[in-house]
Amino acid sequence: MAGASPSAAAGLTLRMLAASPSAVDGGASPADVVAARLRAAGIAEEAIAEKRAMFGRAAQRLIDEGLAPEVHAKAFWVPGRIEIAGKHTDYAGGRSLLAATSRGFAVVSVDRDDDICRIFTAFGGSLGRSSASLRIHKDLEPQQGHWSAYPATAIRRLARNFDIHSGVDVAVECDLPESSGMSTSSAVICYMWVILAERNGVQATDKFREHLKTPEELYSYLGFIENGQNCGSVLVGDKGVGTFGGSEDHTAIMSCDPNTIKMFSYCPTKHEGTFNFPEDSVFVIAVSGAIAEKTGNAMADYNNAAFLARDAAAAWCKSTGKTPLDGETFVQGRPNLAEVVRHSRAESEEKSEEKLRSEISEAIARVDDGKTFGPNPDDPSVRYAKGSLKERFEQFFDESEIMVPKIAKALADSDYDGLGKWSDESHRQTVECLRNIVPETAWLPQEARRRGALGASAFGAGFGGSCWALVRKRGAEAFADDLGEAYRKKFPRCADRSTFFVMAPGPGAFSVHGAADGRAA
Repeated sequence: MAGASPSAAAGLTLRMLAASPSAVDGGASPADVVAARLRAAGIAEEAIAEKRAMFGRAAQRLIDEGLAPEVHAKAFWVPGRIEIAGKHTDYAGGRSLLAATSRGFAVVSVDRDDDICRIFTAFGGSLGRSSASLRIHKDLEPQQGHWSAYPATAIRRLARNFDIHSGVDVAVECDLPESSGMSTSSAVICYMWVILAERNGVQATDKFREHLKTPEELYSYLGFIENGQNCGSVLVGDKGVGTFGGSEDHTAIMSCDPNTIKMFSYCPTKHEGTFNFPEDSVFVIAVSGAIAEKTGNAMADYNNAAFLARDAAAAWCKSTGKTPLDGETFVQGRPNLAEVVRHSRAESEEKSEEKLRSEISEAIARVDDGKTFGPNPDDPSVRYAKGSLKERFEQFFDESEIMVPKIAKALADSDYDGLGKWSDESHRQTVECLRNIVPETAWLPQEARRRGALGASAFGAGFGGSCWALVRKRGAEAFADDLGEAYRKKFPRCADRSTFFVMAPGPGAFSVHGAADGRAA
């Protein structure tokens, strides 16, 4: 997360943030330090006035709650993310291709002298405003099913790992559509991190410097906050939020740059490439409006894809009698699919990708009998259907090892035939193999391609979410309007919640107020 230079935006107060900037040709004045910081960070010019207004509303909310207008304030922009490719790969150690959205959270915070975090939210969509008061404590109990579970989970983990104790008042404005698949929940983890880490000086501690030495290690840690897993032997895990995802979302939110796409692999998080976004194209983002909240049955369905990946790797180990990488796995005693692939490739570097895929698949199939493996090892009454583990591995291999790199190269080279071919195949496997998709998001990429999109695919955890479609800049707004009109006729029950907008990749999380460095130094 890049920080503003102190000379650019030091000494912000709530009054300064809440003030309406003077308008120049309908936009924010260049003299406004907040608008200048947004511009310098890479926020699109046409969006600056809107984002500036979001920070103004957040600051005014704190004033309305009784804070003095002249109090010193901090401000952060934390975006959502677009998963261009890499569906359900990160927690299995695979690759994904990422960009930051043009929409996200405008966050304003003021330091408190006690251990209370008061959070005032304004949600996207129709959910309105809410607030919560949370005490910083290692035994803080998140209220599952409530929006405050995510900030509470972050507070609890940071209290346990870094002994934080200094609280904040926080106001948040969000323009991410609800249940859009743009990682709103992970963005909450990220904004709680940037606020509380700065408030409590976490990055200056010996523990942070010793155990989170690189930005990538920080991104992994943020994923561990959400899923509750250990981050090494010192930053020990605790209650997550109930999902078993990886760190893809946090990595995109914290690291992405404007007008670029980034490729990472995971377990551990590793930056594998940065690619320029095509200058002649933009994304049309189609938010389906189909609900994808990760609670109840949707959480179970989301987690099932993770369990299948986990057990596909276990099936390979059982079938071959081998332990990948001589036991030097990311999670000790629990190899992931990427480690199985890496181990098998190292055994014979002359194998073709097709041969490698076939050998691993055949090994898994030998024990993929519908009797041996199930999502809960302690419940033998529930078992995966025969062939499920083999299918899950093959989807993972094709997505991570083949399609993510090919889509990245196609975008970088403006090879739109290649982009169309591989994004179509990625979407087909999502529909037919992962089967974690609803009719709305199955239809959107296919319709976008029929209407001339250069490439398109659904994204989000599944069971809702959105679609990206790459189109030429000229005519993009009309394309979005026409696709939206067709969608609402096809799926009228989602019409009121659906949103269609045009964007280029935006910046990852950054500070507006003048922090020296927001990254993991």
